[in-house]
Amino acid sequence: MTKRAKCIVFTNQKGGTGKTTSCISVAGFLAKTGNTVLVVDFDPHANATSGLGIDGTSLKYSIYDAVLSQCNGYQRVSLTQVILDTGIENLHLAPSEPDFIAAEVIIQDENDKTAILNKTIEVMRSSYDYILIDLPPTSGLLTINGLCACDHAVIVLDPCIYSLEAFDGLRTLFNVILEMTGHPIDRITVVLNKYVKQDDVFKILLGRHTPSEEIEAALRKTCKDVFTIPESAKIYESQKAGLPISHYAPSDRAGRAYEVLTRHIKNHSS
Repeated sequence: MTKRAKCIVFTNQKGGTGKTTSCISVAGFLAKTGNTVLVVDFDPHANATSGLGIDGTSLKYSIYDAVLSQCNGYQRVSLTQVILDTGIENLHLAPSEPDFIAAEVIIQDENDKTAILNKTIEVMRSSYDYILIDLPPTSGLLTINGLCACDHAVIVLDPCIYSLEAFDGLRTLFNVILEMTGHPIDRITVVLNKYVKQDDVFKILLGRHTPSEEIEAALRKTCKDVFTIPESAKIYESQKAGLPISHYAPSDRAGRAYEVLTRHIKNHSS
């Protein structure tokens, strides 16, 4: 039977939630357990590129070139020409760059504009076990392309009141995509990042939960699969080092939480 990679997107139209960190952390733990993984940095901010130690200013090709290849009148650059070795065993990267922001305007004129990414990654589906896609913090065409290509969506939230609005907005977008394209997004995992839990004594004294705990409780009323990632200085350190937490500090509390999340994703992507 021909191998076909499971495609997982990490998404939120709100920025600053830890979406990129979650994407490369899961990618790292998948790679550590022997899975071949391709991270597609589909965000013009290119944080997944720098987060995996790649200098985005010295690229010959990026995901921008591969996407334009699917559009009329542009140079043909295969995704195979874009992919880089990250130096981490089993983990490769299709890097991004700031110019990629223009792609959303260019693909707007294409007939099959919501399937550009799906066509771009198709050539590599048989070469990897997993393709993880870091989407931009928007609800525009780049995000829609990612959602139309995915088998599993991971929604990454931070513990603020606007996160619940973002979660509701994404579920609405999933329904719109189903109506527009017929593509269902029914495998959904929620990650609540930067989680802070107070001890029982503090709760008794103040008589309330932390914002993290309140948002977690609200999410669990509407979503079965909710995972929390605790606040940790090791995440910041791993970002500076250009390594996922899986390879920088896997035994840190955030590392252990991402490992649990990765096991769930493996079990629910098969």
